[in-house]
Amino acid sequence: MLPKQVDIAISVYGKPFQTAVTLLSLLEHSGEHIGRIHITLEKRQPFGAEFDALFRMLGDRISIHQPRFWLGIRPQRSRWLMHWKPYRHSLRYQNAWETSEKPFLFITHNDMLYSGDLIGELLARIPGHIAAGPVGQCWNCPASIAGKCGPDRYSEFRPTYPEWVDLAKRFPGPRAAHYAHVVDPASPWPLPECRVNEWSALIDLRQARAITMPIGKAVPFGALFGLDIGTQWFHAMAQLGARVKHVDIHSYAEHAWTSSTGNGHAALGDRAVYEREEATDKAYLKDHFGAATVGMLEGG
Repeated sequence: MLPKQVDIAISVYGKPFQTAVTLLSLLEHSGEHIGRIHITLEKRQPFGAEFDALFRMLGDRISIHQPRFWLGIRPQRSRWLMHWKPYRHSLRYQNAWETSEKPFLFITHNDMLYSGDLIGELLARIPGHIAAGPVGQCWNCPASIAGKCGPDRYSEFRPTYPEWVDLAKRFPGPRAAHYAHVVDPASPWPLPECRVNEWSALIDLRQARAITMPIGKAVPFGALFGLDIGTQWFHAMAQLGARVKHVDIHSYAEHAWTSSTGNGHAALGDRAVYEREEATDKAYLKDHFGAATVGMLEGG
């Protein structure tokens, strides 16, 4: 049997049943590749969410890190990231990034449903690249709206700053009001919406650690700079000549599969939505993994 090459990094903020679906479906389809599961259990949890039963079920394959600080989705302070480890390790995924002993780190949201061996596919596609996964967020980007760029072409379309400004005016996306604050006129490429999406991304740590704090200068993958989490890391690694392989994951996984909005944020501020999504996940667990699994997760 080949040695396991991949550790998992997952940040957990609420949704114990959804987290269980994510990890159990991932282990079902890609378990042969997986070593440890590094869980960042956020310092705050919504609606009294508890995970002890899930953690007992997963056993000694998991490593749990609870950050000193609750950073939420606030922009981070870059001057603290390089030299203050407790602050840096309060970022999602960063403790796993620095402590994993595997060559690859698979980063996942806790609202995923895996239906195939996505990790195996990404391992096959990542050679020659620093990361592999779905590149976006093209649905927001003027360049994509104009038909000039897309996930497979992010490295080819490199407008000058005046060209970008003109494009953004003629084809404004939903976040156009923020572009003037996050695009560097001296290096507008990669474009501000570009990133490898954090809900399912495989990172080659042998390359990525060298360019990323605290070793390199790129802000951590899980830091919120620019428009979104991971956009500034993507910009830095691309400027240094590293490449990301776009992989469409729809045949292997579905993100925010219980959500009517396509993301998990709505549920975190609305208890009715939260409980409705958790009930959907609980029903899936019962149908797919059995009533006994649900009973264990409920502490029975």
